[in-house]
Amino acid sequence: MTADTAPAWKTLFEQVPRTGFIPDTIWVDDPDGPGFTAVSRHTNPTAWEAAVAANAPVITQINLGETHRDSGNFPSSSSSQPSIVADMLDALDPRPGMRVLEIGTGTGWNAALLAHRVGPTGQVTTIEVDPQLASAARRALTIAGSTAEVITGDGAAGWPRNAPYDRIVATASVRETVPSEWLAQLRQGGRLVTPWGTDYGNGALLTLDLDGHGAASGRFSGNLAFMRLRSHQRSLFGWEPDDDTLATADVTTTDVRGKDLDMMLNPAKGRFAIGARLPDVALVVAWDANGPGRHVLELDDLTTRSYARLDADVTDPAPFTVRQLGPRRLWNEALDAYDWWYDKEKPGPARLGLTITGDTQTLWLDTPDTIVRTWPRTTTDRKALPA
Repeated sequence: MTADTAPAWKTLFEQVPRTGFIPDTIWVDDPDGPGFTAVSRHTNPTAWEAAVAANAPVITQINLGETHRDSGNFPSSSSSQPSIVADMLDALDPRPGMRVLEIGTGTGWNAALLAHRVGPTGQVTTIEVDPQLASAARRALTIAGSTAEVITGDGAAGWPRNAPYDRIVATASVRETVPSEWLAQLRQGGRLVTPWGTDYGNGALLTLDLDGHGAASGRFSGNLAFMRLRSHQRSLFGWEPDDDTLATADVTTTDVRGKDLDMMLNPAKGRFAIGARLPDVALVVAWDANGPGRHVLELDDLTTRSYARLDADVTDPAPFTVRQLGPRRLWNEALDAYDWWYDKEKPGPARLGLTITGDTQTLWLDTPDTIVRTWPRTTTDRKALPA
């Protein structure tokens, strides 16, 4: 679905335009190199207005509010792509009179849309971890005449004061584990919608319904990438051995070829399902790292200090070289997951689902009886930010 094919949401977007929620300075990809360049509403209104009007995300903050860093810039807040917003609101299905909790206020636009939909008999609470962003959103909502209440705090903990909620929506992605506090604050029969992803790759939208016995179950949909909850972030490289350590790695070759890599790494193909099957495995791909068509793929598990590196020269018919360290053989695990995905007729996110019962999360394929992976709900979060 897009904003153009969802008339109800298109009308709502016209009634609550996002223009009033976008700061005067936004950030766009730097045309002269990696990183971002500022675009001002005052000095370059044409570019600013074009960016805000487009069906695309708008980066509204970099580096957690610090505009200059020695080690490079990274986006830390944005206004989501309108068609994705429409998809999420459609999945959430907020109705007049409902109590809604939003995790990740950002600009406040999504909260304004929710407040408009639930109406004067409903209630929208939105929580933002960044005080600067929360303050700006609060001002924008006040100017727009919205009744949404902005809380400054850690969204991972929810906001029990206004619970229980009929609907909870997160505009920041979780890493494998749905916070227990969210479901604890959801009314029986309520719904939770959140982006969900792994360190291996891209994410999908997870829609969970809570039954009368405290169990939540639902499916994934779409192919999307959201910024993480800050407590669910990791460094870009969880663990990378130095050259001396890498020299001690086990060295083998693999018969994987370029077409296999495309299926393993392409977000539109196997990347989501393969990543969902690999616990605690982070992936970094350096395209053309050693020249055109000579890519480097790295897998790591920070906890066990396991590491794998694949040097893939797709211009050379020779087998690719694999180096592996640590108790886990991560490349072998990735290959096993790839074979599983292929044998199961290449499932996309829509064929996968998640059930949460007590302290256990269960990933399943097609039906809850076909278990893919089970893991505890409580995990140790990597709290390092991108370096």
